[in-house]
Amino acid sequence: GDRAVGPVLVVSATRRDVPITTEGLGSVIAYKTVNVRSQVDGRLDRVAFKEGQPVKRGDLLAQIDPRPFEIMLHTAEAALARDSAQLSGAELNLKRYEAVVTQRLIPQQQVDDQRALVDQLKGTIQADQAQIENAKLQLVYARITSPIDGVTGIRLVDAGNLVHAADQTGIVVVTQLDPIAVLFTLPQDELARVVQSQAGGPPLVEALSQDGASVIGSGQLELVDNQINQNTATIRLKAIFPNPSH
Repeated sequence: GDRAVGPVLVVSATRRDVPITTEGLGSVIAYKTVNVRSQVDGRLDRVAFKEGQPVKRGDLLAQIDPRPFEIMLHTAEAALARDSAQLSGAELNLKRYEAVVTQRLIPQQQVDDQRALVDQLKGTIQADQAQIENAKLQLVYARITSPIDGVTGIRLVDAGNLVHAADQTGIVVVTQLDPIAVLFTLPQDELARVVQSQAGGPPLVEALSQDGASVIGSGQLELVDNQINQNTATIRLKAIFPNPSH
């Protein structure tokens, strides 16, 4: 009998890349975490942030009592003024001595001693300037600012307390949540494919919900760890995801 004939759709064959995906378990962490601590000893005069507040790099977080460091600065500036005046007088005398030593009115030793005094005073002035720079730096340290863009955590110390540079607790923890990082692991056998995929730029990384049914974020691979965990035969990777809603 005759066979039924139906329409046939003809499509030209083309070559194209097919995305290759691999899955691993990951955990979300802050991109940067900084325990903000005081770099000087003193009384905490003021806490300038609210817990959970977004902050920019350079925003004031806390103020240590600056008065001891202002006194240090004024003392160093006074020492510089005193030693500068002494240097001016010593240099003037040196010029006088050099003018008359050729006439043999004073011994050469007196000129040499005066020149040594001038050099000594120049060194003293350099030390005074270093003391001024140090006092200014202490004043900068007394004004504690955020080192990163991020969000403040729980206040770890209240105003009125004495804080020390040696304190391990710190004043507040600031975390950067945008972008955010995801650490995840893959079997070590995937290492060659991952490295090869990086040749064309950072590979796409998608974060899936726990049941794997929906994509909750898209980012890109930032790095592959330089060590393989021998116990689990896995490699650790880090991806970065935009997280504007925190």
